[in-house]
Amino acid sequence: MDRRSFLSLGLGLSLVEMAASPTVQAAQIANSSAISKPRSRASETGFLPNVPLITHNGEQVNFYDDMVQGKTVLLNFFLITCKEGRCPIAMANIRKVQELLGDRVGKDVFFLSITLQPEFDSPKALKAYAEGLDAQPGWTFLTGKPADIETLRRGLGFVDIDPERDRDLSNHIGMARYGNDKLDRWGSVSLRSSSANIASTFKWLSK
Repeated sequence: MDRRSFLSLGLGLSLVEMAASPTVQAAQIANSSAISKPRSRASETGFLPNVPLITHNGEQVNFYDDMVQGKTVLLNFFLITCKEGRCPIAMANIRKVQELLGDRVGKDVFFLSITLQPEFDSPKALKAYAEGLDAQPGWTFLTGKPADIETLRRGLGFVDIDPERDRDLSNHIGMARYGNDKLDRWGSVSLRSSSANIASTFKWLSK
């Protein structure tokens, strides 16, 4: 149907009037901005897969779109069942980093901790774990479908080239990724290093 035929139906005028209204124009601008929001090179290359996940508060999110895009983040994998060794040290260090960064956490720095056992770690279990660490807003614990967690683990590079070692989940909890998605700057840090060292990695990620 051409434009003349469309207008002859009496529909064209009402749509033109709607488009001219300030409310509709504002909505169009907002939608356009959301659609055209740029994605980082890291996201486009698969380093930051946009897999669906669930937070410890039961919220359904997309990893890149909702948790990482445009933000400065610290990313790590962990095991709730790990009571000795790397995991308690790593998570305790992140807890200390939370203290060192103070109100920056949840404002311009965000912590994302992803379970390596999503088949066991429900949002309820993650929430209890987060409360045990006294995790403040800005530190989110995530679970999801095992296949999506695996896609995320491999995308972020938490993979050992030795298949036997790669199957050992404890091999993936000693390191963290940190970066600024907006600036496309990324690095790694040992979570077994001092909390002061971990916190210092955010100094060069200013916006």
